[in-house]
Amino acid sequence: MKQGSPKILVVFPIILTIATAIIMGLILLISNIFAVSGMFLVLAITLGALVSVALNLIILTMIDPILAESIKKNHRLIRFESLSHPLMLRMSYEAPGTFHHVINVSILAQKAAKAIGADALLTRVASYYHDLGKLDAPTLYIENQSGEEIPKTYDSENIASQAQKIISHVKNGVQIASENHLPIEIIEMIKEHHGTTSVLFFYEMAKERKLKVKRTDLKYEGPTPTTRESAILMLADSVEAATRSVPFLTQELFREIVENTFSDKIREKQLKNSGMSEHDIKTVKDSLLETLDSIYHQRILRS
Repeated sequence: MKQGSPKILVVFPIILTIATAIIMGLILLISNIFAVSGMFLVLAITLGALVSVALNLIILTMIDPILAESIKKNHRLIRFESLSHPLMLRMSYEAPGTFHHVINVSILAQKAAKAIGADALLTRVASYYHDLGKLDAPTLYIENQSGEEIPKTYDSENIASQAQKIISHVKNGVQIASENHLPIEIIEMIKEHHGTTSVLFFYEMAKERKLKVKRTDLKYEGPTPTTRESAILMLADSVEAATRSVPFLTQELFREIVENTFSDKIREKQLKNSGMSEHDIKTVKDSLLETLDSIYHQRILRS
């Protein structure tokens, strides 16, 4: 069975088989208890078969629209699943650091989605495209910089200006995704993947230098994640970015990065509209730690 195919395709025939067996079993039990005639038994079995067919048709009528919508949704997503899609190829050429980042995020996010029973296919595909907006100016972003592009001095005006350029990648990503007819679910996740958080690099710099910068100048417009898949993307994106910026890694540092990321997002109420339970959050956290270890195992310093 292909990944992402509805579980109902497996469960539904089993349910119908059990229901039919129960009906036939009851008929045979009643016939034995009351010692009914052969003719009555034939009629009862015929009636039972008709009831089973009717039950099948009723359930199929109820399930069919859901099944059709699920298949249609998966088909739309699969069109954008390939790394050979023109947008992904463009990212690999023009923003190779971002391309590497989104691949790692997709691995982290997909496994976390599976761990809590969320839509793993949607989460993986949305992870591929969440930073599309960086294609407008790839060297603005540290993962695509060689060093000379990074400004050496900052003042309040410069920080606010640079932060707004970074923040614009969300709006630019939505525009590029819309122009290329990506599914609406992916576009919404692009829009939500930073929620209403601040651009931490510039916010911390402003605090260190005691510069007067409006917090609103450093904040993404949002909205905050409205689905579990969108929340997982936000968390995986933040964790991967933080991990990638650290030259020497240990498992203790992994845990610290993940714990701090989750604490920050919860404190800033970024997950409140996502539908994630406390159990989901813990499971996602454990999944990210496990996957980080497998992705970066060659960089981990072990005692």
